[in-house]
Amino acid sequence: MNVEGLAAGLRAATPTALLPLVVGLRTRLDWRRPAVREDARAQMRFLLEHTRPDADLDAVARAYVRYQARRGELRWHPELLTSLRVEGIEHLLGARERGRGVVLNFVHHGYYDGAFPSIARLGGRAHMVVHPYMLEPDAPLWLQQHLRVGTAHGGTAVSTAIGTDGLSDLLRRGEIVAIASDVPGRTLLRFAGREVRGSFGAARLATDTGAAVVVMSSEEDADGPVIRLHEPLDPADADSPQDLLQRMLTIHESVILRWPEATDLPLSRWGTLDGRVDGETVARA
Repeated sequence: MNVEGLAAGLRAATPTALLPLVVGLRTRLDWRRPAVREDARAQMRFLLEHTRPDADLDAVARAYVRYQARRGELRWHPELLTSLRVEGIEHLLGARERGRGVVLNFVHHGYYDGAFPSIARLGGRAHMVVHPYMLEPDAPLWLQQHLRVGTAHGGTAVSTAIGTDGLSDLLRRGEIVAIASDVPGRTLLRFAGREVRGSFGAARLATDTGAAVVVMSSEEDADGPVIRLHEPLDPADADSPQDLLQRMLTIHESVILRWPEATDLPLSRWGTLDGRVDGETVARA
């Protein structure tokens, strides 16, 4: 067994009662690394610089490092992720009953990885659209585990390689297709108080097929983690696919700004106006 496999086995074998201690230790060790501290500050500054300028950046950055450590451990304990509380399942199932398919729109925030199996066990099985690399047999073990969690309870992963036609076919068959919007693209958008370039693939697919859009968000409240499925957006009510996407992002933005540290690598998710990714990140499995 190689080092990666050994580390994965140890993480999976860690008793759940010890996870808070492990996360705390990882946070303290990571925070001591100057590159990690600077990266965390940059990640949170991107979200808060124009929206919450009075925020304690160091405190939020440390919370971000802690959440990244927590995310890295939780994926090896799927029993803690695959049966989360879901609010608004009636919005998703009701939209699907219209027979035109549903675009389940999400961003990489909070418990998004556990959201799909939690929704699937309630009858909302989705096809998650992923980069082809994630489906390769030699993908990193942590990424393979990430997919196993996301497809538990009957969900599936589909490659972006099937293209617009393949995704449109799924929607026209009445399926639920989960598509992230926080990926670099060419569409000019407002997000976190700044202009960015993002992908409007989800909005374009919904517009072209007539599929409803259900925005999925993730939060924590007094009762713990909760996945929220918002009321469906009808693409016919939007002036354009870009207008529809902006409405989707407005919902996401309000959730993210309430809980910014739970955003996964925001600098790698959005493009700058010159078309480049807005910064570099320190990858952490």
